[in-house]
Amino acid sequence: MKKSFLAWYLFLVFFLFSCAVIEIKEDIFSKKGKFSLASNSEYFSGTINVNDVEKRIQLSLDSVSKDFKISFKDEEIKTNFKYENIIKESDFKLFLEWFFFKCTNIECQNFALQNLKLKKHLSNKSGLIIQGNFQKFRLSLKLNDI
Repeated sequence: MKKSFLAWYLFLVFFLFSCAVIEIKEDIFSKKGKFSLASNSEYFSGTINVNDVEKRIQLSLDSVSKDFKISFKDEEIKTNFKYENIIKESDFKLFLEWFFFKCTNIECQNFALQNLKLKKHLSNKSGLIIQGNFQKFRLSLKLNDI
């Protein structure tokens, strides 16, 4: 009886310690902010979370319950949505490289493609601000360090 109790007790102790060692990885983001897309007749807004280290973006539209996730690692784009109808993959890669590149001089602040023109500005007080035009929409994005 004592041996089975001791074995059960040791099993319980090892199980609890193994559970304590397992680390659950949460979505830890280094920047949070707001964005908006507006045209003469349409308006979209939401929140954006960015992890610079893992190069991940999570977009949440105010009126949609689904989060849109983008991961850009080793020149590979992974998303939980289809973007090919909006932008070509090569152009999307260029945008993501520009987005995650820490820019200090004027030459790298501007980004332009066929229907996309953006400018980013990094401020100590207000964080990262990106403004521009995409097709018929005006884009405004503001990210703050957490």
